[in-house]
Amino acid sequence: MSVTHERSTVSRQTKKRLLKLGCLAAACLLVLSFWIVLYKVSDGHVVDYTIWRWMVTFKRPVQRVDDYRIVVIKSERRLNVYHHEEQIAEYPIALSRYGLAPRAVWEDSLTPEGEFLIASMQYKSIFGPRQMLLDTTEQSLRDYVAQYGQTGAARIAVWETEHGTLDTIWEVYDFNEANQTYWIWNDILIHGGGAHSDWTLGCIALDNEDVVELFDILHRSEKRGLGIAVEIRP
Repeated sequence: MSVTHERSTVSRQTKKRLLKLGCLAAACLLVLSFWIVLYKVSDGHVVDYTIWRWMVTFKRPVQRVDDYRIVVIKSERRLNVYHHEEQIAEYPIALSRYGLAPRAVWEDSLTPEGEFLIASMQYKSIFGPRQMLLDTTEQSLRDYVAQYGQTGAARIAVWETEHGTLDTIWEVYDFNEANQTYWIWNDILIHGGGAHSDWTLGCIALDNEDVVELFDILHRSEKRGLGIAVEIRP
């Protein structure tokens, strides 16, 4: 083999190595850029934000967990937190400004009664430093059919024919977007803003320091707060 041919072979091998290193560097830069954007969008809470986006995008149902649970007693304006049946915290709350009757339709803006699962844990809220969204879908669908009868049931049937079973809070949002005049009630949150007097449109409000403490307690759950049962009693 001539010296020239030998040098040419080495040169080709060097170019291949450099090309591979360049591709690897570009891939690493792309991953790093994506991570930086995700970090900024999530305000540093990458895992929670990623889980939330995955559930919303793919309309994932909430899976129940039983390590923690919440009991809200409306008549006493009180929220109790339990860990494996042992009460570990208690907070004063505010409820709907329209009274203590249970929610039945979108328009009444009352606080519902029943058992619901936490569907999202959010670090940002217009009502304070934290909020937790409840998946009220099963009950709100029953109330919708009770309100609108066969017409309401037909609207749901049409939706499900086009989009699949309407069985998550994410699909309720989509349904309401497509049926602007006839909404299914939803958007029941546990949030901050103060527990001094009843002022919400159906949500459960705590003092800001209390909602942060509650959020941190529930975040210890096996699914970071998701799937925890919230029982709302009269």
